[in-house]
Amino acid sequence: MSSISTETSNENQLTVEEYVRYIRIKEQIQQIIDNANLKETLRDAEESIGGLTVDLTIKYSVSKKKS
Repeated sequence: MSSISTETSNENQLTVEEYVRYIRIKEQIQQIIDNANLKETLRDAEESIGGLTVDLTIKYSVSKKKS
């Protein structure tokens, strides 16, 4: 069965202000996924070929140099 998952790393490097913006970005991306019916599309793709599994992973990674 298809899955959509998210992974996050190093979000603790963000300032409070950046973290608030980061949360909004994650919410916007989730809305895009929901509006595009990606889960249903992945399920339909899997049903079209026996044994096919499609997994979508969204990775959020923060890489900042500390001042």
